[in-house]
Amino acid sequence: MNRIVQLAIDFIRPFWRLAGDKNSPDAPVTRISVLASGKILLDGREATVPEASRALERTKTQRGTVWYYREHGKGEPPQEAIELFKLMVENNLPISLSSKADFSDYLDEQGQSRPRK
Repeated sequence: MNRIVQLAIDFIRPFWRLAGDKNSPDAPVTRISVLASGKILLDGREATVPEASRALERTKTQRGTVWYYREHGKGEPPQEAIELFKLMVENNLPISLSSKADFSDYLDEQGQSRPRK
């Protein structure tokens, strides 16, 4: 497994909720994508770090989960990705990593792609 992916998995492990967990079907999901350019997509729409921060605070209040995707996830992350990870950790949010831009999969604890159910 790529060293960077493993470091990301180790970093978020305490906040990790796998897609297979028994989440409430009503619990909101916030989808965050960070493109290689550093551009942030929040639920499919372009956003800034402060906008994403407010969305993460709402997700925490609503006891939601973050689905996170980063374009070119095996390379060095853009600064925006680092800032967003800090915000997710500060908000103590459960995070599900995806290797696909459409969030159709999640990465398990070994970094293996699994179909999202």
